[in-house]
Amino acid sequence: MKQSKKLAVVMASVMALGLVALAGCAVQGDTSDQAPAAKNAAQPDNNAPDGQVVSTAMVAYANGNEVMFVDQETQTPYIPTNLDAATIIYDGQDIDEDDLIAGNIVQVTGNGIMLESYPGQYPGITKVEVVEQGNPADAEQYADIVDTVFASPDQSQVPVGNLEYKTTDAQVAVMLNPVAYEWEWVQQDGTTDEAEVSAEAFNADGTLAETVADARITGAADAFAAFSVNPTAIEIERRPLATTDAPAVDPTGQDENVACTLGEDGAAAFSMEPGFLYELKATFPQGEAEYAFYTVS
Repeated sequence: MKQSKKLAVVMASVMALGLVALAGCAVQGDTSDQAPAAKNAAQPDNNAPDGQVVSTAMVAYANGNEVMFVDQETQTPYIPTNLDAATIIYDGQDIDEDDLIAGNIVQVTGNGIMLESYPGQYPGITKVEVVEQGNPADAEQYADIVDTVFASPDQSQVPVGNLEYKTTDAQVAVMLNPVAYEWEWVQQDGTTDEAEVSAEAFNADGTLAETVADARITGAADAFAAFSVNPTAIEIERRPLATTDAPAVDPTGQDENVACTLGEDGAAAFSMEPGFLYELKATFPQGEAEYAFYTVS
């Protein structure tokens, strides 16, 4: 299984904040193995662990690590954003997400929490089992949805991010809007446009900007930050929070570099602790953008 997290859905909303000098992520190589492609039907495993939800879906689109499911009971499309971290089974054998094909009928096991976007995002999937081969022609009924979701992104849009981490009760995902950026893109006529927003994640008195996201954890937690466009580099820095009623940066605290590993798909793996403001600076082919969130227990 590839150890990567990919945000496949381009979401809207761009906010403002400031760029800082941060510590870079180590780059992780590809250690994945190619598994046999799914071709025939398998019998489903109906014994879900406690607290897990089982549903049936059709693979409406599959192209490498870009995959979309459609729930067969509700006909709701969704993106399995952590599919590469799930166990995927065909005919009793582990396979990779690359081996799924459009038309496969799959039994999906997970925490049942769907993120609010369109299509929805389901990061809490733990197991996918191919129970019927199906046929790519079966998925053609969803062609209009697929064309909308996987259309070429608007090059003028700064990428958005998604912070994912686990607590004792659930797997949590938090949307990260770009809070500062320098961006350029090429128009259809060949001319280049540029956009820049400069601001800070916290004010002069230490109080945080209203647009900074929050992550609630009780202790140290492993986290992943993924983006709608793959970055080429990510740097992370953190600042301690003050012991105040409202979230604020401790004016006497020192900046700290945060070690992280950049996966082959551009997602950053790192550890976080409560009581800090985290600032992520991502470099993309078209420019740089900064994202910020704070952690509280």
